[in-house]
Amino acid sequence: MKKILILTTFLLISCGSPDPSACDCAEMSKERIEGKMEKLTKTAEEQKLIEENWEQKMLPCEELIEKNEDFGLEMQDCLLSLLKNDN
Repeated sequence: MKKILILTTFLLISCGSPDPSACDCAEMSKERIEGKMEKLTKTAEEQKLIEENWEQKMLPCEELIEKNEDFGLEMQDCLLSLLKNDN
């Protein structure tokens, strides 16, 4: 799981555009959803740190959604596609 997160972060940083794409945001959302179960085995303090970390990571995506409703819709489409591919 950490390898995927590191790889995703690296890809986001190394891309030409400073903003993540809708599908990048969808991938991060999917990872966050998958990490919710793992978070249950952590202490309350660890859970708080994990949640704060995710909030920081998702902040650019949330800002893009607020600026552009179409971005949010595109992100939803990507997330649904990712979730369907897992099943």
